[in-house]
Amino acid sequence: MVDYLHKRKRIFLASGMVLCLAAMLLSIFPGVRPTVLERTLAFVVIPLQRGAQSSVAWVQGRFSAITDNARLLNENADLREENARLLFEIEQLILAGEENYTLTALLEMRQRFPELPTIGARVIAQNPGVLRSRFTIESGTRDGVYAQMPVLAGDAVKGVVRYAAHRHAEVITIFDSDFSVAVHSVRAEVSGIVRGDTQLARDGLVRMDFISDTANIMPGDLLVTSVYSLIFPPGLPVGTVVSVHPNPDGLTRHALIEPAAGTDRPQMVLVVAELPIAEDYQAQES
Repeated sequence: MVDYLHKRKRIFLASGMVLCLAAMLLSIFPGVRPTVLERTLAFVVIPLQRGAQSSVAWVQGRFSAITDNARLLNENADLREENARLLFEIEQLILAGEENYTLTALLEMRQRFPELPTIGARVIAQNPGVLRSRFTIESGTRDGVYAQMPVLAGDAVKGVVRYAAHRHAEVITIFDSDFSVAVHSVRAEVSGIVRGDTQLARDGLVRMDFISDTANIMPGDLLVTSVYSLIFPPGLPVGTVVSVHPNPDGLTRHALIEPAAGTDRPQMVLVVAELPIAEDYQAQES
């Protein structure tokens, strides 16, 4: 069976070649009127020619598409490489801008308190699950930072160092319930204690207690650290009075305060060093 098909295949190929040759010979004499044989040959050969031309055109189209795809792949690879390079340059520019902003902010803070010995510290993390109340700085005992040192952000009180390790320290902010500072009103010399409150922290506020019922304090008054503070030097901005409320005892009042340092986590802070309490703590540590 295989030999038979093989022989038939050879016969078909030979017949096709004879037909093509005959068509070529007849085309040499264009003036001769086409015969039945010529028309028969044309009927057979012309579809074959068209099929061959279509096949050649399809192959050429496929080859052209493959070539175009290869070119596009190379161009895409070049574009991806260029995009990666540009992204890296943009990241470097952003980092440089942030570094410049940080150094500028640190310089401005130090210029506000030229009389205070301070240590610049970068904020590296905010403690999870603690609403606005604690963050970590990238400075520790190796840099001269110790527990109980005041922390400033901008030109205002931000918090106090809770504990210091060799390379980092944790700061509790003015919103923390463990924080408190003695203050007085600049306008009326009204004294009291500002402390953090977990519920008020959600609204970005803190509380001032121990206000006499007869004290002349009102919304808008600026509060600064008092000379009676054991940690903070006097005169540092703490916050602004938002509202004043009577206490149930009828003898005292309390006030809601908006902190001057704001609610956002700063990028840089100043740690006030060499206060008496800080020196005592360092002596105990040594």
